[in-house]
Amino acid sequence: MEPRADFVGTSGSDAVSSIVTAMDYDKSDIAAIYDEARALTPEGLRQWLDLISTHIDRSAISLIVDLGCGTGRFSQPLAAHFATRVIAIDPSQKMLDQARQKLARGVVLLRASALALPLLDGSADMVFMSMVYHHFADPNLVAKECHRVLRDGGHVCVRNSTREADFPHRHFFPAMQPLIASELPARKDIERIFLTAGFRPAAHEIVRQVVARDWRSFVHKSSLRADSFLARLSNESFNVGMAGLRAHAAEIDPSDVVTEEIDWFVFSKQV
Repeated sequence: MEPRADFVGTSGSDAVSSIVTAMDYDKSDIAAIYDEARALTPEGLRQWLDLISTHIDRSAISLIVDLGCGTGRFSQPLAAHFATRVIAIDPSQKMLDQARQKLARGVVLLRASALALPLLDGSADMVFMSMVYHHFADPNLVAKECHRVLRDGGHVCVRNSTREADFPHRHFFPAMQPLIASELPARKDIERIFLTAGFRPAAHEIVRQVVARDWRSFVHKSSLRADSFLARLSNESFNVGMAGLRAHAAEIDPSDVVTEEIDWFVFSKQV
């Protein structure tokens, strides 16, 4: 699909490499198993799409940027839900190759850096980020780029775990704690960065979502190590955590669903 007038062209390797993350997905095999391990239930996907619509007028959206789209879990649903175009951007070629298999009308995939978005000033109505904020080497610059490409009154939506959020892995993998403390953002830091970049806060909620219909399936998803924190643990630490997780799954009611907290922020570009 050819770039349209709101593009300034895809960024080259220099721009892509300028976003340095602690997890390089192109040097791992995570992309191939990401959808299996991190798939949203239909109900969970609907939960997030409905939440976006409670804060943003669907009729005012003509272009959405799915920033850090990964394998495109939200790209096509966003395009369908808002009946609009989506530009899905990620620095990982392997992730984009997986996303391309789901590519449908209305979605364009670009390999680019969040620090140098290949979009014209004021060309987008919404920037959507799902579980990518904690990968940004310089979130201040990313927020400024979002401000640049959004029209006046446009929105940034951030869906991300925070240090304060409760999620199952932090209870079973103690070796993950240093990563949580050093790499997950605090809620107040996310708010501060976007306020400094020229946004006003429009909403913040702590959303509890179902990540697995039962603990047996959650154990399987976890064993795939498609979570960037799990992938970076030593094999010994990971195996210790998985043993604890399996023991818990064996003791609990097998019909219990597994849930986690995700922070949801909406910011508006000040006019």
